[in-house]
Amino acid sequence: MEWASRLMDTPLMVLPRENRPWDAPEGLTFADWIERRGAARLLERPTEDDLAYHLSTMFTPVRPQGYLEVRYLDAQPGQSWLHPVALFTALFARQATVEKLLEICEPVANRWECAAKFGLEDPEIAAVAREVVDLGCAELTSLDLPAETISEITESVQKRVRVKE
Repeated sequence: MEWASRLMDTPLMVLPRENRPWDAPEGLTFADWIERRGAARLLERPTEDDLAYHLSTMFTPVRPQGYLEVRYLDAQPGQSWLHPVALFTALFARQATVEKLLEICEPVANRWECAAKFGLEDPEIAAVAREVVDLGCAELTSLDLPAETISEITESVQKRVRVKE
């Protein structure tokens, strides 16, 4: 339900239109468009295709697509791509770990905007990030990785979340 609300309350990036600019009125959400609020009164009613296009513009780090799409894993610097992939794999490999992960993240579960704006500068988000990394690093041993690779990944990701400590 939260995801649906977020999609409806996110301002439109563009309005695809034939032979006209694709600019969308400032701050117009899909919910506004459906309800014909504000500038939406001047627009034709949205179609299913309009909704599908709006959904395709939602570039969140993790996006449900009928499968879990994690968009940041392949955008790592140099040879560091293995680190988030391994950590992510370790965190989701066992149901018990997923349950622990959900428990750890619960205090900041609804703080997406704050996380996007402030990241590890926010003390509460930083504390949860450190716990997540601790859990993921502990679970790396369950993957079929050489000990030296596990050590390298652990050192790298621990350093990233403990910058301010």
